[in-house]
Amino acid sequence: MLRMSAHFNFFQLKSVCSHLFTCVALCASLSMEKPLCAQIIFAQPVAAAEAITVGDVGTSPHKMPGFSISVDEKKLNLLDDYERYIRHQMWEKALSTLKELAETKSTSPLLPTTDGFLVDAEHRIWLAITSLPAEGREAFRLFFDGKANKQFEEISSESGFFDPKVISKAKNIYSQYFLTSVGDDVAELLGNDAFERGEFALAAHYWKSILDHHPDSNLPEIDLNVKLALALIRSHQLELADANIQLIAQQFPDKKIMMGGRSIDPVSYLQSLITEKPVKSRNSVEQPDTSFALLKQSVNLQQTKSKPKWKLSFLDKSVVQAIMNSQSNYYGRRKSYITFVPPMAVDSKRAYFNFYGVCFGVDLQSGKLVWRNSKFQTLGTHFNNYSFHQSTCLQQYHISVSSDYVLATMIPQKEMNHYRARYRLMAYHKETGKELWTSNIGNESFISKPLVDGDHIYIISHTQNNKLLTLNSLSLKTGKKEWSIPLGTVVAGTSSSGMPLMPVPILQKKGDNLLVLTNNGALFEIAIPSKTVNWVFRYPYKASQQNQNYYYAAIKEEIELHTNGQMIRDQGLVYFKEAGANEVFALDLVAKKVIWKRPVKVSAQIVGIDQNNVYLLSKELEAIDRKTHQLNWSVSLPIAAGGLSALIAPKEVLVFTSRGIFEISKTNGDINRIYRGSDLTSLGGAIDFCNDLVICVSNQSVTAYPVASKLSPDNSDTEKSVP
Repeated sequence: MLRMSAHFNFFQLKSVCSHLFTCVALCASLSMEKPLCAQIIFAQPVAAAEAITVGDVGTSPHKMPGFSISVDEKKLNLLDDYERYIRHQMWEKALSTLKELAETKSTSPLLPTTDGFLVDAEHRIWLAITSLPAEGREAFRLFFDGKANKQFEEISSESGFFDPKVISKAKNIYSQYFLTSVGDDVAELLGNDAFERGEFALAAHYWKSILDHHPDSNLPEIDLNVKLALALIRSHQLELADANIQLIAQQFPDKKIMMGGRSIDPVSYLQSLITEKPVKSRNSVEQPDTSFALLKQSVNLQQTKSKPKWKLSFLDKSVVQAIMNSQSNYYGRRKSYITFVPPMAVDSKRAYFNFYGVCFGVDLQSGKLVWRNSKFQTLGTHFNNYSFHQSTCLQQYHISVSSDYVLATMIPQKEMNHYRARYRLMAYHKETGKELWTSNIGNESFISKPLVDGDHIYIISHTQNNKLLTLNSLSLKTGKKEWSIPLGTVVAGTSSSGMPLMPVPILQKKGDNLLVLTNNGALFEIAIPSKTVNWVFRYPYKASQQNQNYYYAAIKEEIELHTNGQMIRDQGLVYFKEAGANEVFALDLVAKKVIWKRPVKVSAQIVGIDQNNVYLLSKELEAIDRKTHQLNWSVSLPIAAGGLSALIAPKEVLVFTSRGIFEISKTNGDINRIYRGSDLTSLGGAIDFCNDLVICVSNQSVTAYPVASKLSPDNSDTEKSVP
């Protein structure tokens, strides 16, 4: 048998011969009697949606401005060396570097890719291995096959394939020696183990890796495809599962498989599972996307001259006067208190609100105030205190409802006048408003909206005087911490009073994974079962570090409208725009690549999507095509307050403005009609739909309008003129 160095010399010789043959052919062509004619090649222009550059050219994701994430620099340098050796076909050096890379202990769990992502370090090394060319794969097997076979024989001889120690050793073989002859067997073992533990997405990853990278595997291809489709169904990835079922039908027509001791048609069996309610893993409670209202039928409001179903005012006169005073005395103008619209949460019976920490519940049918945790007029004294203006961040007032609990983030009234007061998470009984608990974790201040998942609460916090963001899992019943994950350090802005201005992250859960939009230049996917970061997508973010917001300066539109970041997920894609950013992204979560990005106004906020468009609202409503990312239409609206939102109906979009509810055609952006309503002195605000009621929340009141039946005639007194 040849020595290892002899094999590598053989590979180098093949490469040299290949280059030599090319040179000889070129010389022969140049020595021809006929002169060579110049050829002009016209390259096809690259579509803008395909030529995506995230950040500066050559900038690694972890070095982009904005959210700071640490990486293992030593491993990163070794990885760069490995990829350089691969490009030059220096196989022996490349694989020696790979061995050193695998044996080096990590100081950080993440490593960057070349397309704006940071992924798990072991997975990043695995990607580098699986991207080897054919000659490199052959060299890889020669270099590592013996060691991989020996380790696999050791775990095969141990009792219990699903023993944690065996699985740990199998994962090491998979991450380091996947391209060897035992890589497919190890991947199947890990896939079976993950499926048994209910981690269906992970099982799908292992089985798919065999199909993608081991074409010579002895494992039956149809069995792998069926198991992959089953795992995709269980992990709620139905679009991918359907595509895999079609592949099985095409490549294995009329083929039967054995399952449960009987022969079945895999296509019919898998299709029947898609129509059933998917089985959820033990950690999975599906979260609907409640970031916008997508209606199945048109909304026909009743005559505007008739009274609304009910109306409740919460803006006390003493509070109005205190806000006006604060604008001139305590830099309150820079906060734009007068345009603040309290956040709302709705269940089947009530609507709940958080107005500067005064939380209250309203009956949806009668409009009666069911409970409140404090009197509205008590807020007036706090607006006259400088410490309140230093500590308060209007975007950090949140409210959620789930089960018997109403959860709210706020500065408790007894602490409002404290210097740099913390935002607490407080739980109330939704029927009575009784305070159940207050989460008090060290010196943590909660900054995101709480996301309830079964008996767990997911929420982002940071320690006062510290810019490190932490994802926390709390008990819904007690508010006590169950576990936490540090995410990274933000680039905080500066408020008009010179205090750090923290971003407000957004959380969304689907299956076993949690998406975290930091609003600071990073999008995370967290695996809840393993409590680890799956990946991070980075993009440049600029935060002003200089305090130029003098109290007498003009208010920026994004401050006046209290523009928030937002993300909406649909069909394997996530559309998002951060607060303070001037770009909207469409990101493929499966392929992990940017589909498109488009510049937009800083003050614009995503308020909904439908089959064709992404809708953004500022002082105009814009419809951006989901496929071409071109602007289909835009229309100016009298938007004068926060609570940016819209009702997306089949043929129209409804927006609550300072001049009433505008109905805009989805075809061309024309204003069909205006419902003036009864909240005539407000600045407009948020709009929602629940229990056949259109609920409008302004800067001073909550109003509910009944929806007319389908047979009701069109309202003759609704205005059809453009304002």
